[in-house]
Amino acid sequence: MDFSFSSDQEELRALTNRVLTDRCTMEHLKEIEDAGGIDLVLWRELADLGIVGIGMPEADGGAGLGFAEVAIVLEEVGRTVAQIPAMAVMGMAAPFLAEYAPKQLAGLASGERIVTVAIHDLVGEIHTPFLAAKGGVLDGVKTNVPFGTVADGFIVTAADGIYYIDAKANGVTVERQAATDGIPDAKVTFSGAAAEKIAGLDALDRLIEYGQTSQALIMAGVTAQAVEIMSAYVKERVQFDRQIATFQAVAQRAAECRIDADAIKLTAWGATMRLNNGLPAGENAASAKYCAAEGGARVVRACVHLHGGVGVDRDYPLHRYYLWAKKQELFLGGTMQSLLHLGKLLADTPA
Repeated sequence: MDFSFSSDQEELRALTNRVLTDRCTMEHLKEIEDAGGIDLVLWRELADLGIVGIGMPEADGGAGLGFAEVAIVLEEVGRTVAQIPAMAVMGMAAPFLAEYAPKQLAGLASGERIVTVAIHDLVGEIHTPFLAAKGGVLDGVKTNVPFGTVADGFIVTAADGIYYIDAKANGVTVERQAATDGIPDAKVTFSGAAAEKIAGLDALDRLIEYGQTSQALIMAGVTAQAVEIMSAYVKERVQFDRQIATFQAVAQRAAECRIDADAIKLTAWGATMRLNNGLPAGENAASAKYCAAEGGARVVRACVHLHGGVGVDRDYPLHRYYLWAKKQELFLGGTMQSLLHLGKLLADTPA
């Protein structure tokens, strides 16, 4: 069986990598961070190239391809730490809306609108939403909403189901939250805000599966590039008249990084292909999320350690990958929450 990508998929990867690599230089990333942390110009450029809408229906301006193509883009976003809402829009909102509320896809492929997910409550965990909803009216607070400060709409998880609400609707207040990676999140307060219910709680697992898988794909790109940066450094750094890569302890640590990075990529793509083929992906997505959270943290810590003081220099690219990994580790629940959820899924599976 041939598991390689098609020529069209390879071209998509090459195009995405070329555009993001050319744009996301250290100087440009600093400029965007100083200007607010979100690169909407790059987002619209990708939309003009058809990349944003690659997995969206043709009727809504997309290319009508699958989640595998979205995954290729997400991995490259992680590799270049591009400050764009790819995971929130392409990885979570768009595939979920295509299934449950297709009319809300309008304008997403062209980059004219941004829809994100409001899934974290101030208390509890993501599988048991706390936000109150009564008669289509939302009351409560969602925190750490990715790209919420520039969103035109929110997919909101509530105690009785999943809702869509316009960001400018009455009773919606958006506040900027500083985040580890320099890309702001948002705290969104709903006070008697009328919303459209688009799905019941039975759809929550699917939304989370898209999120966990997208997150793991981002982490696959982050860790792969962190390992490349580390590898180049240890082969050039000389100590005691030898390249430090020739020291056994350094070589072993570097090898462990590569193993973890490959495990993240493999589990992420295992979940990706389940979603791409319309299959249940609960255990696969949970496994990918756990590997991304646990393994990703190990990779970036080791990469920084092998660099010594250089690794934390803000003028050196590695620190951005460390901060991205830390944020992705915690979004949708940290390592322990992910492991507990995976254990529950396995325990609930009939023998």
